[in-house]
Amino acid sequence: MNNDVTIAIDAGGTFLKAGVLRGGHLLPELYVTRPSHSDGSPYEITANLAAVIQELAAAYVAYMERGDSDKETAEAASFLNFHIGFAIPGPFEYETGISHIRGLNKYEQLYDLNLKTLLRHKLMKLASESTSPAWISRLAAADIRFGNDAALFALGISRLFPQERLLCLTLGTGLGSAFIESRSIVSGKWGIPDSGMLYAERFKGETADDLFGARGILALADRLGARRDGEDVYRLAMEARQGVSSAIRVWQLYGQLLGEMLRPYVAAFHPARLILGGQIAGTHELFGRALSEALLPEKVPLHYEKQMQEHVFHGISQLVSGTYSTNEGEK
Repeated sequence: MNNDVTIAIDAGGTFLKAGVLRGGHLLPELYVTRPSHSDGSPYEITANLAAVIQELAAAYVAYMERGDSDKETAEAASFLNFHIGFAIPGPFEYETGISHIRGLNKYEQLYDLNLKTLLRHKLMKLASESTSPAWISRLAAADIRFGNDAALFALGISRLFPQERLLCLTLGTGLGSAFIESRSIVSGKWGIPDSGMLYAERFKGETADDLFGARGILALADRLGARRDGEDVYRLAMEARQGVSSAIRVWQLYGQLLGEMLRPYVAAFHPARLILGGQIAGTHELFGRALSEALLPEKVPLHYEKQMQEHVFHGISQLVSGTYSTNEGEK
């Protein structure tokens, strides 16, 4: 029996999406979606995360016992080697676990707090309860690691293209990004920022994060007079698909601006493909052509990835197993 078990949690602002991997393989039976309560107090956020961790650990132990007729299986559960990994947006000190998230309407109350320490204390408290099973103490001692959600998505999907250079974008509330070479994160060379990410880069006087996520699309629609009060990105996409010319123009201009921003990075890095993930990427048919045209003379195939969650979980598996790697330029 493989004793290495990873509990992987994608900590979004609205929902926690969590799963279990054993030996690097995702167990589709053990997947849950729970409210994140990211607007709560530090105690509420931590208690909620710990509850999901405990729920999945218990579900894995039950899963293991159902699938093994060995009478010693229950005893073996007390020797499980748990790992806990989080995909979480920035700004965040991923090595230490200290959050610097502020002004994003999620996890505000964790600002300047060490989430790793908070979780460790909560799990240890659970383990100290007299009714807790033996394996809870193993869970409380688990290594806890954090990674950027966009970077983990990129690492996860890179297993499908192990020898290629990839530029991966997650388009949602803001702009997530990662550059990959041979399954390693690239930063600090080929014009790529030292962070390896584009969200803070300036383009036309604004940050890429403000321009190319949902906020940027709505601002663009307002500037073009293409949005009625209360309309969201989903509604703008529906209107474009229904042939509303003003909405079509919003998406075309969005693709054009995104391509113009990316062009120097594509020209220097020469990715084999540009991978799009995230909710907004689901509208790629509305902006993809304009994006490709704006990249010219650089030519790079667009790859829309619908199964983003699976790849994030596999990226978390690499993070906790120590195979998460970076390819940094000289500083």
